[in-house]
Amino acid sequence: MTPAGTLLVDVGSTVLKVCTRWGADRFSAVERVPRLAGISPGDQVCELVARRRSSGVTAVRVCSSAKGGVPVGVLGLSGRHSVAAAARATVAAGGNVRYERVLTDPSGPPAPAVDVLVLTGGVDGADHHRLRGALAGARLADHPHEILVWAGADAPEVTALLPPHRTATNILDRHLRPRPAGLTELIRDIYTSDLVGRKGLAAPAAITEAPIWPTPAVVGLAAERMSRRRLLLPGTATPFVLLDVGGATTDAFVCAELRRGHPVRVTGPDSSVVRHVFTDLGVVASAPALLGRLAADPGLFDLVRAVAPERSRGLHHDLCSGDVAALTPPVGFLCCVFLALRRLAAADGPHLVDLGRAASVVVTGGARSGASTAQIRRVVDAVAGRSDAPRTVAVDNDYLLWAYGIQDVPAWHPVR
Repeated sequence: MTPAGTLLVDVGSTVLKVCTRWGADRFSAVERVPRLAGISPGDQVCELVARRRSSGVTAVRVCSSAKGGVPVGVLGLSGRHSVAAAARATVAAGGNVRYERVLTDPSGPPAPAVDVLVLTGGVDGADHHRLRGALAGARLADHPHEILVWAGADAPEVTALLPPHRTATNILDRHLRPRPAGLTELIRDIYTSDLVGRKGLAAPAAITEAPIWPTPAVVGLAAERMSRRRLLLPGTATPFVLLDVGGATTDAFVCAELRRGHPVRVTGPDSSVVRHVFTDLGVVASAPALLGRLAADPGLFDLVRAVAPERSRGLHHDLCSGDVAALTPPVGFLCCVFLALRRLAAADGPHLVDLGRAASVVVTGGARSGASTAQIRRVVDAVAGRSDAPRTVAVDNDYLLWAYGIQDVPAWHPVR
């Protein structure tokens, strides 16, 4: 008798990644299936499922990184409190925060168009005079969006000024402590119910046993497993930095204790992982922007020596001259790794990650394109320096981290 299996599919912009789950943490090898022209990704997934029913597939789970995920803007009353908390909740859901702005500060360049605009501010039960004034003067037309979400104070006189399409619980409690669960769940729900159809995934959404989550959120579940030592790639130790480089974005998943000023502790059941997303670091959709940044980067010489020590001078010249061929794999991928790590570690940046305390740097993603572990290690050392403590570099060679994560996505509720 053929054993029952679950077909797992990661829908990318150009490729479908497919494998079969035969049991807990038991998977077939991942196949890369090119996207077909003239057919939606959802219809292609359904055709794959139909062909594999005879080989024991009885269920389907799907995630998607197509088009770089869900673009989100955050606009709120306090950059330090409500805006920061809303941005973190959005990122945890797999959304890509394109900007964070304060309602009372209209300066800055025009806001880019996003799928979702999150508005937030105020504390439940408090005086909302300042919040009402800020919302009354807000020019939402200057922040183009399709779905407006309110994740601030629970006050009808405030939401009446908008009104929002969707509402989440206040991102802050009465003591200004972050309360992210409501907004995180809502962003995931918006992705599933409102945006999946536009991404051509409505057909498989009708046959999957769990919601279609963004791939970054699925990889985040795998990172949580790793932080709790329930899943470790060979050579990996905690605390770690996990980089997932794609065509449009680079996602970093960092054990919380690596944030500067955070006490070192043994990883346990209360451990956590924080996601950071770099929407301008990718090897396909973001390649032109990546090339422009590299040409003017003061650390470019260190980068090219790490990426291609045998031809560093020539690579330096090609990148400075803006030659797109210079990003031919695996160079573009290694450049994304370099810039992502440097941004995480920047002393004047928002992330404040202490790479020197990382026991491992883990790399996954379909953009790796043959980069060797030795090349990745040189790039890591170029950013973080040599470490007195052991620091390993681990590569998800089989590209299975997303599969470990997708099996933990909660099933549809109620059961359909």
